[in-house]
Amino acid sequence: MASEAGGHDAQGGRRGGLNDALARLDEAFIRAPEADDPDSWLDLAARVLTSQAAVIVVLDPDDGIAFATPGALQLLGAAGLDSPPVELLAFRSVAFTGQPLLNVRSEVTDAQGRYRVLSINAAPLPGSGGNPSPRVALALTDLTEQYNHYERALRESQQRLKIATEAAGIGVWEYELERGVFYWDQQMMRIYGLHEAQRPVHYEDWLALVLPAYQSHLKGLLQEHPHYGERREKEFRIQRPDGGIRHIRAVWQCLGDQHGQPVRLVGTNEDITEQRTLQSELEYRAAHDPLTDLFNRAKIQQLLRSAHAAYQRHGTPYALLLFDVDHFKAINDRFGHSAGDAVLWDMARRIESVLRETDHMGRWGGEEFVVLASRVDEAGAATLAERIRETVAATPFQGVGTVTVSIGVAAITPQLSLESLEQRVDHALYAAKEAGRNSTVRFSELEHGSMPL
Repeated sequence: MASEAGGHDAQGGRRGGLNDALARLDEAFIRAPEADDPDSWLDLAARVLTSQAAVIVVLDPDDGIAFATPGALQLLGAAGLDSPPVELLAFRSVAFTGQPLLNVRSEVTDAQGRYRVLSINAAPLPGSGGNPSPRVALALTDLTEQYNHYERALRESQQRLKIATEAAGIGVWEYELERGVFYWDQQMMRIYGLHEAQRPVHYEDWLALVLPAYQSHLKGLLQEHPHYGERREKEFRIQRPDGGIRHIRAVWQCLGDQHGQPVRLVGTNEDITEQRTLQSELEYRAAHDPLTDLFNRAKIQQLLRSAHAAYQRHGTPYALLLFDVDHFKAINDRFGHSAGDAVLWDMARRIESVLRETDHMGRWGGEEFVVLASRVDEAGAATLAERIRETVAATPFQGVGTVTVSIGVAAITPQLSLESLEQRVDHALYAAKEAGRNSTVRFSELEHGSMPL
């Protein structure tokens, strides 16, 4: 009887323990007030845990799985309570710290060798009496498809960027400020004409490719403390290993860490050699006469305005020499316009050979030429004019013979406008032609009459 009673007591104890566990389970769930049937509620909870919606794993103290929902086993590619993926074992630490971890991204290789990206919430399981237990509960969320989608989109975006930058001839680079290390894409290597063994790693490696005239300024730019988000642009020239000189436009921006402290520079290089060559050619042609390659009238007038402004501000003297080819119409009529054009070209070269570096010569129109002589008075300008006249007449022109010029000279004086100076030199030239040509006349030698003084 005693053993039978004892057996009944043991069974009663087990039933009591099970009832206590069910009561704790029932209390662990939050449910609507009208759901007051514990059995139906526990049944609902059991059905939720066995559904695909619940993906829960409990790690035991021996690095095994103590509990897993069907959804968790399917996610981990496991047939049963096998050993968990090694990446999950790192979450055992919460059993000892007592601090849950929320929304931790983890890359896991499952039992079938598949790559998965998971978001994991980990929490220690309380034991009896509220003491921490070595067991850890993990709630898993599969993010693999989302990450695969984002990675595909990123790869496609990178591919589009690569195609666009290559089509535009733009190279992309990064520079880590703390380590002083460069990262270049392949387009950068092509722009600089480098092969892989020559890839720059440090700032000095890149700077050595830059022409010396630009090095000090570019080095100074990096030594300045860049501001977060600051955008800069600079043009410079490089010499490639094959000896080619290229013109580069660099654009870069400073990026920072989570505290806004500068950590790296991100930028582009564009080879604009052809653009700059074309721009220089256009600028040159806009300022030069196409026949003689001298300055055209518009450019000479611009230089005259600058010289006159310097005279008004600082008293820097200047003078004008206006000269005309004697009997040029007869040259064209007798030898043809091609021969006349050749005379003008050859004459321009002869006169340039006797000018100072501070003098500027241009074609004023037709067979008329002008020289802007800087830092001279009228006497000094007349000396230059005589040297020009003698140089032109000294050697016959091929196929034409001796050609001469008549020259008028006038210098700036106080209170004289630029327009009045041009009238003076024109009047002096007219006088030189009236005097029989092949001569130089200074305005100050004339009887001025109504001419501006």
